[in-house]
Amino acid sequence: MKNNAMDYLPRMVIFSRVVELGAFSKAARELGLTSSSVSQHISALETILGTTLLHRTTRKLSLTEAGQSFYAHCARIVALADEARQNTESLHNELVGELRIAASSFMASEYLVPALEDFIRDHPRLRINIDVNDHNVDLMDKNVDLALRVGKTAGTDDVYLAPLEAVLCAAPSYLQAHSPIRKPEDLLQQHFLFFTPHGTSVEVTLRDRGGQCMQMRLTPRITANHARSLRRLALQGHGVARLLRSKVQADLDAGRLVLVLPEWSLEGYCAFLTTKHREPVPQKIVTCIEQIRAYFRRRHPGAVEASRPG
Repeated sequence: MKNNAMDYLPRMVIFSRVVELGAFSKAARELGLTSSSVSQHISALETILGTTLLHRTTRKLSLTEAGQSFYAHCARIVALADEARQNTESLHNELVGELRIAASSFMASEYLVPALEDFIRDHPRLRINIDVNDHNVDLMDKNVDLALRVGKTAGTDDVYLAPLEAVLCAAPSYLQAHSPIRKPEDLLQQHFLFFTPHGTSVEVTLRDRGGQCMQMRLTPRITANHARSLRRLALQGHGVARLLRSKVQADLDAGRLVLVLPEWSLEGYCAFLTTKHREPVPQKIVTCIEQIRAYFRRRHPGAVEASRPG
């Protein structure tokens, strides 16, 4: 039966320290072992290898020819192990290596890239890969470290960033060509454009200024997983779109789009960060998260703390 590496790798470290320190007792003190334990490990190593590694006398130790050859290999392995430890600690504690971040096309251009401006400049040893995808990618499958996402709620392990208001809006040409929308029930007669990968019915929650709440299940005529495409479809007059206000504010200001049921508010969304890493999280990810959080605080002053869950 072949010898198992686990039987001799730890003993190679012990053997190296005995050779380098010249005594079992010195190696034992450094390694937190007893001298008899060190002697037993060396004897076990010689048994596994089938050869004598050390000449022992009461006064000193000396290497056999086999011992000299074996020690050279041991020293290289110990050095490689130290290098591996140092590299791993560096990747965890320093801002080096690669950082992979996922975001939708809108969130990447509107928030992520501006938020990373100083971060990228301040950490030149860090390689950054931005994965732009309007689907929520699987962080494990895509080997993504951090994802900037929008959803109705943030998970317990996610980093909440800010509330994002959603609105119903349509082009004036659509509103002129279809029945008036004066109350929520009128929505049932309209064409809808929704951001979703599925063509199924969508639950919409509306609340008026008096606190009255209405929930409606609406079936969209057109769905897309790309928000800019939905905005373009809305501008073309194809229906009522549910979009983040920040995506269409310029169109609303210019009159290219008009709010639908402006006295009613939609159930909001929030921006948050999620990561696949568990504690302790690598420092480059911790620092990146803080940079993005700081940017959201500047973009949404006051609203972030006021709307934080819990």
